[in-house]
Order: sequence, then C-alpha cells, then structure tokens
Amino acid sequence: MDALGVIGVGALARAMVLALHRAWPDLVFHLSPRNALIAAQLQDAVGASVHGTNQQVADTCRTVIIGVRPAQLQSLAAEVRFSAHHQLWVLSAGTPLADLQSLFAPARVTRLMTGLAVEGGHSAISCHPPDAQVQALWQRACAAVVPLEDEAQFEASVLAVCANAWWLDQLSAMTHWLVKHTGMAPEKAQSLLTRNMADVAQMLALNPERSAADLARFIGSPGTYTGLGLVHLQATEAHQPWQQALELVWARMLAPK
Repeated sequence: MDALGVIGVGALARAMVLALHRAWPDLVFHLSPRNALIAAQLQDAVGASVHGTNQQVADTCRTVIIGVRPAQLQSLAAEVRFSAHHQLWVLSAGTPLADLQSLFAPARVTRLMTGLAVEGGHSAISCHPPDAQVQALWQRACAAVVPLEDEAQFEASVLAVCANAWWLDQLSAMTHWLVKHTGMAPEKAQSLLTRNMADVAQMLALNPERSAADLARFIGSPGTYTGLGLVHLQATEAHQPWQQALELVWARMLAPK
C-alpha cells in the first residue's frame, strides 16, 4: 500500500495516521475536509493531502479509514461511491459488520478499534474480521494486533478502550485527594499515580501466568497497608459501579439501531 485515505479526521484517526507515519514514513495520506484544524495539523506533520470532498478521497485511495460517528454512516454511504476494490477500516462502535457491509457494498469492510496512545505505538488494535492487510501494516505501528473472529468479542474490545476515560477520571479523583490532604503539587501527584499505574501493567507483563486478582492478593497481603485498603474496597464492592458502566455501554452498543 502506498496511499491511505481518511474520511472523518477526528482524534482517533489522527492518532492512527501519526502511528502509521512513524512506522511507514513513505506512506501518503489523503484526508477528507472534516475537522479542518486536525487536517491542517496532519498536513504539517506528515505531509498529508487535504481534499475538498469525501468522494475525492475515495477516488484517490483503495484503502480508507472511516472515522465518522455511527449516526453519520448512512449519510456517508449515500454520499460516497465505493467499489469492490475498496478496503474500508471502520472505527465506528456499535454498528455490526453485516450492516456496514450492506451500507458500503461492494467495498470490503473491516472493523478496527484502538486507543489514542496508538500515536506513540503503545495501544493494541483490535480487528474484526481478521485481515492480513491490517496485520501486515499495523504490526510495526502499534503494540499488538488482536484479530477477532467473534463480533461480540470485538465490541468488548471497544468497551476496553472506553474504560480508558474511566481510569483517567479515577486517577483525577485520587490526584485531588493527594493534593487536598498533603499539599502536594497537582502535577507531582498525577505523575506519582501515573507511574504506579504503569507499574501495574509492567507487573502483569512480567507475570503472564498470574491473573490480576492473584497479583492484587499477593501485593495486598493481610497486615499490610495495601491489604487494608484492598479489603475495604472489596467489602464495599467498589467494582460494582464499573461493572454497571460496562453493562450500560454494552446494552447501548447492542441495541437495535
């Protein structure tokens, strides 16, 4: 592939373009006019071409990232003509593959999802159905490519990305507590907590045979300060609001459109 189109140049599409440019500096990007600010940033950062219409992007590139919101998919499908030669990578959550294939026929459709940290090569990319082109292009640009045959599992990977914002909100609350009770500078408190969150990921990576629950019990052993807090969180079922948030988003994803 020597060119990649992007229709719907939002924050996630921007991160993906930067990731691919880092891994494949010769890849040429063609952007739709939506979000002129981000398009201009990418024009400066990677030399992307910004087109006047979505159809011009489709006419220029056989592989196109579709980054528009789910509610905009039907209007896009009515506006742009795709051929059987097109491969579309659709980022919209909650829209089944069968519906996407029907909307954009005769183009081939693959669903992709990742996190914004893909910009630095740190996020995994989930794809449904498994796709050799996705694997070949992205294995150099991200932390891992996760091909999924089962669409429900793909939607679960979307939930995992949604949880990033929830982790950040919890981090904000803990940062506020440290600042309030110790007078620590906010940036220092946030950095301290962030480094410890990174420790969690590193511990799991170093101990692949152990579950997260097992490591939590190991670190939070009885009689330790960590254990004291862990017992309280478990006794008050602090996980329940998180599970309820997962159920809420899951139900909305799977609801008939």
